[in-house]
Amino acid sequence: MTFALKELTRLIAPQESVVGVVVGVDGSVVRVATERGAVTARSLEALTVGMRIQIKNGIATRLPVAKQIFPV
Repeated sequence: MTFALKELTRLIAPQESVVGVVVGVDGSVVRVATERGAVTARSLEALTVGMRIQIKNGIATRLPVAKQIFPV
């Protein structure tokens, strides 16, 4: 029985992280454009349209942004 539950969990919320851009916000639910298409995820943070985010285990979090720019 546990195998079926683990398989269902894997199908609903894959363990790998997905990177994308927020295209819509509705409360704590965000719609994200990824390389595989549009995805809906929950967010514990305040996100806005255009932010780059990472989705892991069905939860959307902000991606770190570089604070310094170095001349090349």
